[in-house]
Amino acid sequence: MKTLTQKFRNLKNSKTVTNMLTNAIGLSIIILFGSCTPDNEVEPYQPQPDGQALNERFLDNRNNAIQEFTLDASVGGIVIGAQGTKVQFQANSFGINGVPVTGNVTVQLIEVYDKASMLLKNKSTLGQRPNGDKEALKSAGEFFIAAKQGVNELELLEKATITSKEIDPTNFDGAMQIFRTGGKDDDCDGIDNDCDWVETDENNDGINDVPEVKEGKNTAGGSYVTYGFDISSFGWTNLDRWYNFTGPKTEIYVDVPEGYSGDNCAVYLSYDGEPTALAKMDIWDTNLEMFTEHYGLIPIGQQVHIIVVTEIDGELHYAIKGTTVVDNHIEVFTSLSPTTQTALESLINGLP
Repeated sequence: MKTLTQKFRNLKNSKTVTNMLTNAIGLSIIILFGSCTPDNEVEPYQPQPDGQALNERFLDNRNNAIQEFTLDASVGGIVIGAQGTKVQFQANSFGINGVPVTGNVTVQLIEVYDKASMLLKNKSTLGQRPNGDKEALKSAGEFFIAAKQGVNELELLEKATITSKEIDPTNFDGAMQIFRTGGKDDDCDGIDNDCDWVETDENNDGINDVPEVKEGKNTAGGSYVTYGFDISSFGWTNLDRWYNFTGPKTEIYVDVPEGYSGDNCAVYLSYDGEPTALAKMDIWDTNLEMFTEHYGLIPIGQQVHIIVVTEIDGELHYAIKGTTVVDNHIEVFTSLSPTTQTALESLINGLP
């Protein structure tokens, strides 16, 4: 720094010099102390993505979607959900420790038929093969069914039959199978479970269970089809088929903004042209600091939309990008925008 020196003659005892020196010293003090930040100064609050709040939102959305019905346990009966799902219970099929209960019981039902519901309840269509590989599934409906009597959670002692909502025959898929969350020994039957979908074999005959398809006519004379199948225990069930693709596949990576990680946000892969194929990218690569999937099974050339969500100060934040998958694909997100849950639902269900 340059130092400027000024000589003054015959002004040693001048009032002017005194005033100049006083002002100079005062200015130096201001500069010296004004340029420093006190050690105890509080930094301005910077909102941060909150993974715990996001998971609580997911669980709240599941709980808020529960529909409750009352049945006489000794008689059984049919409950019908708001979207048309039917569940038929046999007489004396509700119990505690293997013993049937009597009196009224409360049946709980959640129906999930669209991508927005899958994402905002964190129930994506990610399936696990018998060898552990994880791949995307196409769903014809996800269902949670449980029952209680007072504070007691009940067991299902006799098989119940689920019939899906009525489906336009043009959307019928004959390759659907029955999936449940986790394996028989896993703790995957609660509403809060986040286990992967696995194929079922209720008959233990080595053959994956498939639903029964029925055709019908509605009141307007139009045709429809439904899927029907039995369950032998309460919990989550899914009608699915593997999203089979015979061409080359690749890994895909998602680079999220600074400060985001696998602990505080969620990333989903929405397959274009498939209204119920939504896979969660649930691997956070700590070395690359990117999200990815498990085994490099994303089809090259597949058109997708990648969705990133988190919660900040009680408000949903999101980003959506459409892209075509290339070899060793990397998609970069630089920011997320605030939104309402209703608006995000519309955006997701409006994707191609």
